[in-house]
Order: sequence, then structure tokens, then C-alpha cells
Amino acid sequence: MKLNKYLSRLFSDGLVEVPRQMTDFDVDDLQASIRVLKQVYDTDKLEMLFHAPVFEPDAALWAARFLYQATQLVLLRDLDETVIDQYLQPYPGETSAAAIYSVDLIFRHIGGLFKFSSGLAPDDPLVKRLKETMAAWPFSSVGLKIEPLATTDTIFTDASLKYAYLDRIIQHKDHARLKGEPEKNTFDEIMGMHQALLWPGFDLLAHPE
Repeated sequence: MKLNKYLSRLFSDGLVEVPRQMTDFDVDDLQASIRVLKQVYDTDKLEMLFHAPVFEPDAALWAARFLYQATQLVLLRDLDETVIDQYLQPYPGETSAAAIYSVDLIFRHIGGLFKFSSGLAPDDPLVKRLKETMAAWPFSSVGLKIEPLATTDTIFTDASLKYAYLDRIIQHKDHARLKGEPEKNTFDEIMGMHQALLWPGFDLLAHPE
């Protein structure tokens, strides 16, 4: 299946299929994929508070290829670690606000792949690569029980990302993400007097005896 068709189905009904052999993408497919991603961005940004970061096509396309090929690798368990290194490489660009938001258009859907790979051993190279990658993208890994390895400074310098990030933390009740002062301050700002109603038992989690 071409990457652009994979993306169209992912965004339309949440279901995907990939060939059981590693795939390279031609130029026409990549350009068509960028158009699909831009359409998703144009719709999604309307739901963001303030002004969403601009679309970064290289970042969005990197994430799309990563998810597609990670899905293939979960299915093709007879491939060695060198293949993982070949196909699942770190993002080579700057982790700007635009990159964070553009990558998230794809990585917000990666939870299904984590569940699918849960039967693999924790020290499996593919599982480790998935966790390392998501730890590098804290905005997209809320709720996955993954300790962030990257700073959240860029998230908190962008108002749109900041409030979307805290909204996810509250939605997933991911109290482990409320360690830093920016997180705590924004959490208090959002929750205010409604904390007990919106997150019952939070005080016990934040201040265990």
C-alpha cells in the first residue's frame, strides 16, 4: 500500500494495512502524502487554542514514514536490528514548535501500535526503539506511561501547544507529567477550583502519604 493511501485510511477510519515486506516510497507518493497531511493539519488547527504552529511538511512526513515502517517491523519479526536502524531513524531536523505539532498529527495515533507490540519482550530492539522515539516527543506520548527524555521547554513557549499538552495530561490523568514548574503552574491555571471535580483524587496522587 502506498503511503498516501495508508494515511488517508488512518485518518478516515483509524484502520491501516501494510505489505509484509519493507517498503520505499517514490517521489509522487511522498508528495501526495504531504498533501494529505496538510489537509489534516488545516482541519486540526481549527481545534487549537490561539494560533497553532505552522505546518512543517518534513516533520510530518518523517513521522508518517516512521509509523508506517514501524508497523511493518512489528509484523516482520524475523528482521534483525540493522533493519530497525535503517528504517526507524531519529528526526534529523530541529524540534521546533512547528515540528512538534506536525509530528503529532501522526504520533497521536501511535498508541495502537504500542498495544499491538505489547506481546513482545520489553528488551526487544523494536520495543526499545519505539519507546525511545516517543520519549523524545513528550507532546505526543502523554498517556503511554513513558518517561520523557526531551525537554518540554519548546512546548511551553508556544501558547497553543502548552494548553493542548496540559489538556492531554488532564484527559489521560497522567500525573507523572506534572513534575516541572511550568506543568504545575499551567495545571493550576486550568483546573482552578474545579480540580476535585475534573480530577478526583489528584491530591492523593500528587501528595502520597
